[in-house]
Amino acid sequence: MIQEFQNIFAQFTGIQLIVFAAFVVVYLIRLLYLFLFTGRVVFRKKSEKKTVVNTPVTLLFTLRNEENHIRKILPKILELEGFNFEVVVVDDYSQDSSYSVLGLLNQRYGRLKISSLNEETRFSVKLAQNIALKSASNNWVLITPISLSAVKKDWLSGILSGIESEPADVVCCYSSVVPAIGLFNLFYRIENFYQQIKNAAYINNGLPFIYNEDNIAFKKEKYFQIGGYGKNIKEQYANLELIVNAFITKKNTVVNFNSETAIRKNIEIKRAEYMDLLQKRLRIEKYLSTGKKLVLFTDALTNLLFLPLLALVLLLLFPLWPLIIILVGVKVLAQLLIIKITQNRLNERKIFIPSLVYGLLMPFYMLFYKWHFNRSNGKYK
Repeated sequence: MIQEFQNIFAQFTGIQLIVFAAFVVVYLIRLLYLFLFTGRVVFRKKSEKKTVVNTPVTLLFTLRNEENHIRKILPKILELEGFNFEVVVVDDYSQDSSYSVLGLLNQRYGRLKISSLNEETRFSVKLAQNIALKSASNNWVLITPISLSAVKKDWLSGILSGIESEPADVVCCYSSVVPAIGLFNLFYRIENFYQQIKNAAYINNGLPFIYNEDNIAFKKEKYFQIGGYGKNIKEQYANLELIVNAFITKKNTVVNFNSETAIRKNIEIKRAEYMDLLQKRLRIEKYLSTGKKLVLFTDALTNLLFLPLLALVLLLLFPLWPLIIILVGVKVLAQLLIIKITQNRLNERKIFIPSLVYGLLMPFYMLFYKWHFNRSNGKYK
């Protein structure tokens, strides 16, 4: 068999050998990334859950026109027993009865603190978050969306266990949206899944950053140590992700990805929400360090080149097709296994096959979209 391949290689031209070498390099990078990055999310040991958690934490909510979600979710959170926590809610100039409902709840629950913005303000989400952080009595804060679909006791205990499991400044947990009928709901869930798995992978490899602020706990002192939002106050796509990314490290971060600590938001996803998710991703990457950008660029480039090089190798070096099929088969089977285990662990159902197709095609779309977004953003400025 080896002699046969040697004879085949001896017949190839220089261009054919260059194409094959390029394919092998890209293949190895993709394989290393699959096992050393994405695979580490699967093989990482789960955090041991403690029966007693005493660390005080403040749940932060910033909201606008969320009367229905307030009535449905906030009482369930406030009635959780066995935890040392408070809830801080900042109303961002709601035009419905949100603030009135919050006032009634404030009379019933002593652990609820409320505040508000009294006028329409640019970058109001960041201003509301700043008020919430200043109002928090505890050093540990948890960024929580008011659109939670359900409240599980294991959710809060799991996050607090992550806080107490080892010295940490950040605890990262998974968040998604409730499955619903619609193509953009599916796209949103898949893109969100890949983004957060990438976050966990990069944190585990010492290149930490986050794309999503929801269900992230951190020490509020870090926010004030770096001066809050500062010059980033005008960034329109990202919020507390920018703050966390300024101080997050591998040593000070606990990745607690499992179905117990995961949350689902009950929100309607249309094209605008999906495009916002893509835009937010690009803007957050813009603020990362050069080293992280370089690794992300290598990841994106090799992912983009893999299919074209595979097609080119099969076209120009067809006698090697058995070897190519074996190599690709190893990669595909490993990827299928890792993605399936990860989605099961996070209880992210019914996106397995679509996520594989999405993962193959999305790099080509993002190449165009990134150019279009940067061009549009430049014109806007």
